[in-house]
Order: sequence, then C-alpha cells, then structure tokens
Amino acid sequence: MKEDISFGPDQWIARIGDDFNERNVSIITQAVCNYLYEKELAQKGCVIGFDTRAESEKTANMIAEILQKNGITAMKMETFCPTPQTAFAVKKLGAGGAIMVTGCSKPPEYNGITFIPEYAGNASLDVIEDIDWEIGKILDMGEMEPPVERTLSPLRKVDVSNDYIRHLLTLVERSVIERSRVRVLVDPMYGASQNIFMRILYHMDSIVVPLHSYLDPEFSGLSPDPVEMNLVECRKAVMDNNVEVGVALDGDGDRYALIDSNSIYLDPADTSTLALWYMLTYKPYGGAVARTMANSHILDSIAEHNGCRVIETTPGFASIAEVMRKKMIIIGFDEEGGLSIGEHIPYRDGVLGGLLSVEIAARFKKPLSELVKNIHREFGECYNDRIEVSVPEEDIEDIIEVLQKSPPRKIGDETVTRVDLREGIKIVTEEDTWIFIHPIYKESILRLYFEGRSKKSFEMARAQALKMIKERK
Repeated sequence: MKEDISFGPDQWIARIGDDFNERNVSIITQAVCNYLYEKELAQKGCVIGFDTRAESEKTANMIAEILQKNGITAMKMETFCPTPQTAFAVKKLGAGGAIMVTGCSKPPEYNGITFIPEYAGNASLDVIEDIDWEIGKILDMGEMEPPVERTLSPLRKVDVSNDYIRHLLTLVERSVIERSRVRVLVDPMYGASQNIFMRILYHMDSIVVPLHSYLDPEFSGLSPDPVEMNLVECRKAVMDNNVEVGVALDGDGDRYALIDSNSIYLDPADTSTLALWYMLTYKPYGGAVARTMANSHILDSIAEHNGCRVIETTPGFASIAEVMRKKMIIIGFDEEGGLSIGEHIPYRDGVLGGLLSVEIAARFKKPLSELVKNIHREFGECYNDRIEVSVPEEDIEDIIEVLQKSPPRKIGDETVTRVDLREGIKIVTEEDTWIFIHPIYKESILRLYFEGRSKKSFEMARAQALKMIKERK
C-alpha cells in the first residue's frame, strides 16, 4: 500500500477516484503535518495552492481542515494559481511549507499533491524521504488522527498574486516590452497560470491574444503538456493573429514552450539555448550556470564563452533547486523546459520563462527560431532528441547494471572519453557527442537522450543508443 502513495521527486500523482481518494490524500496531509512538527516548522503555518482540475479546490479544502485539526494555520489561496506562485507564497509569508494540489501536465483523469519546503524550492530527496517515512508510520500504526495535544488552528485566505507580479516585473526589462507594444499569444492550456500571466502582460501594455484561457477541467481532451503535438491550435492561432510570439504553459505553470512568429515550435533545448544566451548577453549577473545531464551541451559552449562555470546535475529540477540553494547561480535549466534564475525562487517557473521570451521577442522583433539559428552559427550546430522505450520494470535494473559494468567505448567512430553513472549511464566523446540512458522505474520506461554537434554524429548517437538497448532487452 505504501508504494501507491509514496512521493516521486517532489510529488504524488494518481488517477482520480482510484488511488487519488480521500483516504490517501488524508494520509499524505497528515504525514506532512507530522513532518512540519518534527522539523519545528508547524508554528509557521502551511500554504495551500490548487490548480484548475475538477477535484482540486475540493481537495484543497479537505487539506485545510486536516492542517487546522493539527494546529497548523492553513493559508489557502483564494483562487487557483500556478505552482511557482504557491512556492513564492512560502517565501513571502514565511510559511513552514506548502501543499499544492495539482496534476501538473498529466491528463484530466489524474490529480496529485506537491510538497514545497520552507525554502520555497523543489523538495530535496531528504525531505521526500522524511515525508515517506511519516507515511509509512501512519500506515503501520493505522492512525490518521492528529495527536490530542494539537489544538485547532485558524484558516486564512491569502492572495499573493500582486506581490508575485511585482517580483516578476523586477526580473524583466519592463521598458523594453512596454516600448515595443509586443503582440503575444498566451495559451495556458486551460491551466492554473491563465489569470496571472495575462495580468503581468497587461501591466506592460502588451497586446494579448488569449487561447484556451478559461476553465475546462477536461482540458478539451488533451493533456495540458506543452509538447509540439499538443500545440496544433496554438501554432495556427499564432499565424492567424500575426503575433510576435506564442507562449504555452503547462497545467500548473512551471514549464513553458514557444511558437515563434513563423509558427515554428521551439523545443526545450531551443528555449534553454535562447534564454541562456540572452541572460548572459543582456543581464550581467555573476555566478555559474546549472543544467541537468539530459540537457544540451551547447549551453556549456555559451556559458564558457562568457566566462561562466557549468554545473551538471542529475535529471529533474529538484537537483537544480538544490544547487541554487547552495551556490551563486545565474540561471538553471532542467531537460523539460523548466528554468529559474538566481534572483528568483529555487523552483522552476514557466511564467518567468514565458516573460523572458516575451522580452526577447520585444527587443529583436524577429522570429525566435532565427535567433536560435544565429546562436548555433556562433557556438556550433547542435542536434538532439529524446526517445522513450517501454521496458518491463523488472528488466530495467538489469539493463542499466549491464551497461554500467561495461559501457561502450565508442559512439560510432568516436572514442568515449567520459562516463557518468548517475541516474543511469551517460557516455560522452571527445567531439562532444553524447548518449544518456535514464531509467523511469515506476513508468517502466527507459529515456534515451542523445546529441551530436553535427548531423552525422547525431545520427550515430541515435543509432548507438537504440542499439545499446536492443542488444540488452
């Protein structure tokens, strides 16, 4: 039973009416309450945020009642909001943490709970292990009621949206956007960022064209995930409305994607490349650049050209957040289009990424894909892709173990000069061609990332990655 409700990197997601039910939500919430008391954070209260899904506000109300019964002030958002805004609220209100009710970018039949610790960033592995430990104790004892010594606490309705907007406006060059009167198509995919993102743009006198900016808990039959195949309507609307940029945000607003004025989709490697080049060229902060090991190495070329050290972390933004908390980081990227900057919270923020992209579009008044091409001309071509391969869960560990014990010595005709065994296996050649095989155990998936600095090396890496799995399946 514990396996059904244990946290992933920093969240638990399940099918509504199946594992996502009142009992399991109550167990997780009680575990969070016990964690807050164990860490002496309970007296600071706990923020509660929720997205636009059918069950989210109802679940948030139930969580608030459990917090109150545990003597923890429940600070519930007045309305739906993106997850990064909930993280910002933890910092703004000095709370002990936050519980966000969101299914993120999963299909509408799913919902989930994300825990955000007191440092307003993605939960570290230590925090998740502590909460999982509390879940285990509740299941072992069969006791979900709070200890009798915990007295009833109040419920507070909170709204930090104005503070969040003011903060984000300090992170962009407002004058650049205001002067340009840039036209922006906003596609929040019916999700939690639909109000806040448009409010920020209106503050800067942008011309906003909304798409899918109303409540539809079914997300019109699509997952609120801004990958290319889900942005067909967005791409058409960009062309039909003659806008400079289309910004799509996922269901809980922590990731973004771009469609440029030529109706070209920019993938996460492109958006990261563009954001890093722009930050280092026009926003001279000091510090290092952080990226996950599944992200493009062109980021290294850009960073090193600008005298910045690159810190490579394991996949997922939680590892980026951990680095941001401990070191001076200019900007950090995960492999899915998530980013944050050192002046912000250590939580990936699609609203921030979208605003930086609007600023870029406003400054240059040209298709963003052309800017990416210019960056490649300066720092070298770069081709990359990701493939997911379904593998029985019981076989994944054996495949990874064999690869780690005897990693390939070549990718095509290029000699491997670096091997990284964190979170799977990554092999890199002297020519900077690389393959990363990353296991996703609970989903019975192997993710294959590969990149080459030429079309030929890219094709070699792709063929080699598939061969490595085929030979061991």
